[in-house]
Amino acid sequence: MASRELCERLARIIGGQVITSKPVCLVQTLRKLKLKILGRRSRSPLTLPFALSVESRDSRGRTLNLGETVILEREINPFVSELRKRGIKVTAIHNHWLFQNVPFKYIHWESIDNPVAFAEKSAAAARAVGILPRR
Repeated sequence: MASRELCERLARIIGGQVITSKPVCLVQTLRKLKLKILGRRSRSPLTLPFALSVESRDSRGRTLNLGETVILEREINPFVSELRKRGIKVTAIHNHWLFQNVPFKYIHWESIDNPVAFAEKSAAAARAVGILPRR
């Protein structure tokens, strides 16, 4: 189980907040996209997430690390390339919603790594393509 302090550190790396630290650490920030579903603007965390979770620490301090974000179609290939450059596996690209105003999807990635390193790599990949704002 991740500590609250670790979760807060991961949240700072992505410029977000801790959603929960038990039973897993989940941190999230919301993307600033003007997305519509069924003609209505959505600001829901279900629509706009950039989220990371960490859990299941091994004896070397590595955790199971998972990531998900909403992604515009034009961002997909550059983001996939940035994640792969950092040794992170991309595991899914798919729709969540129908009847969208712009073409957007969701992407998932994963690794077994030090949780801070995972958050830093994920944030760096996202900042490189404009998914997260540069610091």
